Amino acid sequence: MDTEEYSNSSNRISLLAPCKMDCALCQAYQGIGIECKGCRIEISRKSCLNCIIKACLKKDAYCFECNSYPCFRLKRLNERYKRRYGMSMLENLSIIKEKGPDALIRIQEEKHRCPVCGRMKTVHKTFCIHCLKSKKD
Repeated sequence: MDTEEYSNSSNRISLLAPCKMDCALCQAYQGIGIECKGCRIEISRKSCLNCIIKACLKKDAYCFECNSYPCFRLKRLNERYKRRYGMSMLENLSIIKEKGPDALIRIQEEKHRCPVCGRMKTVHKTFCIHCLKSKKD
């Protein structure tokens, strides 16, 4: 994935899942494991196609549009991602609700851009998959 493509705001907004996983930060999107182009596209990974949160009809684009927000499934996903990867879907949704999707994208790019190679790091690894630089280094 080219750094310039990450910078294109409309491309990045289309990579924000309904739960607010930023697909640009997913290891599958970045080329590790089963290829994925983001969960909002029609032809997607089986896990994205079968995602109950994505399939929920109580929202238009974002989970916070639902009267049941945050639902049990979103809370569970949020806790798992906070524990494993240090990412909160609920915090991401709050940023989008208060400041818009471009604000979240700016925050994510600052937080997850590799200082060595300049590419986006995946939240699923403790190192940059592009240059192998550790998040701790």
